[in-house]
Formats: sequence, structure tokens, C-alpha cells
Amino acid sequence: MKRTFLQRTLTIGKNIKEDYIEIIRTNATDFIRKRKITLSDLFLQMIANKGRSQKNELFEFYREVKPKMDISATAFFNARMKFNPEALLRIMQDVTFEEYNEPDFLTQLNNYYVFAIDGSDVSLPATDETRDIYGHYRNQHGESENTVLSSISTLYDCINELFLDIRINPYKFSEKSSASDHMNCIKQMMPIGADYLTIFDRGYASIRLIDQMITSKQNFLIRLPGFAFKREQQLLTTLEPDQWIDICYDNKRANQYRTEFEFHEKLLNTTYHLRFVRLLYHDDKGNEHTNVFITNISKEIFPTEEIYNLYHLRWNIETSYRSLKSQIGMENFSGLRDRLIRQDIYAAAFVHNNISMIIAENTTQNSETEKKHHKYENKINRNYALGVLKHDLVKMYVLFKDKKATRAAQKQFEKDIMRYSCPIRKGRTNPRQVVGNLKNKTPYRKTF
Repeated sequence: MKRTFLQRTLTIGKNIKEDYIEIIRTNATDFIRKRKITLSDLFLQMIANKGRSQKNELFEFYREVKPKMDISATAFFNARMKFNPEALLRIMQDVTFEEYNEPDFLTQLNNYYVFAIDGSDVSLPATDETRDIYGHYRNQHGESENTVLSSISTLYDCINELFLDIRINPYKFSEKSSASDHMNCIKQMMPIGADYLTIFDRGYASIRLIDQMITSKQNFLIRLPGFAFKREQQLLTTLEPDQWIDICYDNKRANQYRTEFEFHEKLLNTTYHLRFVRLLYHDDKGNEHTNVFITNISKEIFPTEEIYNLYHLRWNIETSYRSLKSQIGMENFSGLRDRLIRQDIYAAAFVHNNISMIIAENTTQNSETEKKHHKYENKINRNYALGVLKHDLVKMYVLFKDKKATRAAQKQFEKDIMRYSCPIRKGRTNPRQVVGNLKNKTPYRKTF
């Protein structure tokens, strides 16, 4: 029987030294001797962290895990500094991509997984180290301010709400470069034969990125700005808003790539046969606008009338950043050092994936029962489930060796998150109530 996402996370916590020690170590001598602070402790505490002062975090953690052990915050931080943060990303990807090998609880659209790539700025502690690595914000006058920002980029499963890859970059780092890395990652990690399509917003329109995806046989949908592929956009008409068009490059059009001799030569000798789709839409005031998309997916798989709904799924990557920052509290870092910051970002994404799969697994298992007892389809409250997970995770970890006790704790956990499920009322048309500027805003109350 397939283990749940949470069970596999707990198993990794127990066996982390045997399975991941080589990528966790910063130096060859790290984590050799038997210490009071184990790798399992470090891993679980990063996942279970609630964003409070480190002394309070450690007190609560070790009260559950090792009640008689006295650990100082300094000793724990020193141990964390030896833990390679990229190992957390690798662990998250191993557990997450295992779902795609056995997709019992994953959802597709027209037999395709729908991914998106986008970036977001993250506020970091203002230290000399972070300022040197990531750069800092400048205001509209070009004046340097004390705020330190990082530009993170993610690859996200829009339907199943899973982070698949994360890049933590300096402020204003090239989004297209990060997108290229994400596409290379997904090519290596996805199971052979799995069909997927990646959605991009206007900032990613690039013939270099398109060429990479075509060469790798990857499907994409990109919303185009008015200046990109302008020659081809002008061929779209009211009667034929959806056409397959050949894109050709001459010396003038390929001039920006003249210093990249190999790619420049490829552009001059390649014809790209791609689908352009122009769609009309009306804003809230009734004004008419157009959007143009470029894709290599056929009309048989995604007809013209489905393109907008497909592109609309990209919005889920935007809400995922809200989840990381507002609900999980990713920017409430547990330390000031770059290594600790990166650990917290990867751990937050890992927690997000755990919540997504917990909801998917329990929604699937309880769907038939819900239909009999409820008028509307019910959805687990994500924010509430996150709070319950943070509360119960350490308890389930402590009980892990006792299979019967662990199973009982997990069943209770599943009952608890189902208790406050919310009805999904489709087709509601009530206008959003917008309150004026408030001095004390509390849009998202903390879960834990």
C-alpha cells in the first residue's frame, strides 16, 4: 500500500543520516561523531518551526522529543550551519516527484499536468552578508535603502498546488534564466511518458526559451506582450484569431543574438511553426481588451475556447506565494545568516507541499461520504490544516517507532483537519466588499 506524503516525510526524518548524509554535509568531517543534536532533530525542527524566538522553539521541540535534554540556541544554530540548505530542496523534490511516479491523488487537465513558472521578491534580514549576496532595494530616485531583497523563482504544479523547484537569486535576477533552469530540472525529474504543459506570463516571452522547450519536446503556453513577435501577431484576424504561423529570423531580427554565434546561426536556419491565439476579454468596467498567446499545444488537446481557462490556472502560483509569506510565515526567518535563510525558504515550500498532499489524500478518500451528507462539495481549510500539522507533527514523529500509536495519531490528525472543511459554493456573484485604508490591517491572521 502506498504511504502518504506525510508518512514519507516522517520516514525521511528518521532515516535522514543514512539516505542523505553526503549532500547534507558541508565538510567531510561534519556529523561524524555522535552528538546530542541529531540530523533528524535538525530536519524536523526546521519543518515544525513556528516562527517564534529560537529559545522558545527549542524548548517546545525538545520538550516533546527529548524532555530531559538541555540544548542551547547557540549549539543548535552551529549544528544548522553545517546543514547544506540545498539538501532540503533535494529531499522535497524526492518526496514530491515520487507522487508523479504513482499519481493516485494527483489531478490532470486533458491528461496534462499544468505547471507555471513565476518569481517573487522576498524581504531578507538586512546584514552585510545578505546585502553582498542579494543586493538591496533602491527607490524611484535611485537612492539605496536598507531593505535587502531576494528574487526567488519557482516551478509550481497549478492544479495539485505543489512546488517542484525553487531558485533563490539576487534581487532583479533574470527570470528567463531561472525559467531555463526550471525546465532543465523538470525534464530530468518527471517520469518518462508524463505529459505536462508549462504556463508563463508576459515577462518570459523569449525565442531562446521557446527554442529550448521545443528542442526538449516540452509543451508551453506564453502570454505575449504587444512588442513580442509583433510581425506574427499582426497576422491574426477577427475571423482567424487562432492560427499556426511560421516564425523566421533574418539578420536584422536576430541582431540581439549576434554575439552568441551558435544560437544566432541556428535562428537564421530554423523555422519555428507555432500556434498564436488572440482572445478578447472585458474588464470589470466593461472595456474590451485582447490577449495574445503563443503555444505548441494542438487545438485538439486545448481548443481555442479553453485557452483562457488554462491560462487562468497560472494564478495559483501567485496565491502560493501568499501562502508561503502570510500563512506559513516564510519571511519570519529563524536566523540572520544566508544558510539559515535558505533553509527556512526550502522548509516553507516543503510544508506547503505536505499540506497540499494531505488535503488531496483526504479529499479523495472522503469524497463519496461528503456527497451523501452535504449539499455542496466541501474543501479542507488549508490555513486550519497548516495549524494542525504544525501542532501535531512533532507528536507523530516521537511516536513513529510505535506503529499502532503512530497510526492512531495520524487518524486523529486527519479527523481534525476534516472537522472545519468549507463548502464550495460555485457561481457566487456578490461584489467584493472593499474597506478603506485602515491603520491596523489584519488581512491574514496567523495560524500558529
